[in-house]
Amino acid sequence: MSAEGQVEEEEYTPPGVEEYSKYWAEDKVFIKEANECLLQYQDKLLGDGKRKVFIPLCGRAAELKYLAELGHEVVGLEFAEIAIHQFFETFGISYETKPMEEPLGTLYTCTSDNMTIRIYCCDFFKFGPHVEGEFQAVWDAGSLYSLPMSQREDYTRVIKSILAPTSRTLVMADVPSLSDEVTSSDLQRWYGERFAVEYLGYTKTQRKDYEQFGLEGFNMFYISSDDVA
Repeated sequence: MSAEGQVEEEEYTPPGVEEYSKYWAEDKVFIKEANECLLQYQDKLLGDGKRKVFIPLCGRAAELKYLAELGHEVVGLEFAEIAIHQFFETFGISYETKPMEEPLGTLYTCTSDNMTIRIYCCDFFKFGPHVEGEFQAVWDAGSLYSLPMSQREDYTRVIKSILAPTSRTLVMADVPSLSDEVTSSDLQRWYGERFAVEYLGYTKTQRKDYEQFGLEGFNMFYISSDDVA
C-alpha cells in the first residue's frame, strides 16, 4: 500500500533463464527475416561504412545473420543457450564454442568465411569493454524494453560503456506495451547529455509472424553520440 492507501502496481518481472529456455524450446514460429524496423532505419544505424554492431539479449534474431551478410561485424549476447543453438542450426551456420571465465559463460563463433558473428552466452550485466572493446552501432530490438524499470539504468550503463565515441543506436519497443513503456525523456536521462535522443515514430507491423505475440507495431528511437558524423 502507498502512503495514500492506494495499491501500488507490481513492477514487471521478466522471465528467468529457465523460463526463457522453456519458451525457446516450445516456440515453433521462427522469424527468419530481419525486423522491418531495422530495414526501415538501417541507413541511420549503419551509414555508408562497415560497422561493429552489438545486439544485446539477441535470442535467435535473424538480424544477426542479416547484418553479417551485409559485411558488418556482428556480436550478440544471450543468456539462454538453447536460443543460440537454434539460431546457428536453423540457418545452417557452422560454429565453434569456447568457454569463458570473465564473464563466466561460452563464446559461440561463426566459422563461415563470409560472415563474422560472435554470440556470448553470459550475464549481460557482466559484459563490458574488457570483453569486446567498442561498438559503433547497437540494434536494441526490445532488450531495454524487456527489462523492469529498476534495471534499465544499469542496462544503459553497460551499453554506454561499450560505445565508441561516434556511435548510433536504434531502440525498439513493442506496441501495445506489455511492460513499462520506453519514452524519449527516460532514454535521455539514462544516456545523458553526450547523446542525442530522437523519437522516430510508430511503425505498424505488416508481418503476420508477430500476431502470436499480440503485437501491432513498434515505437522506434534513435540515439547518437554528440560527435556522430
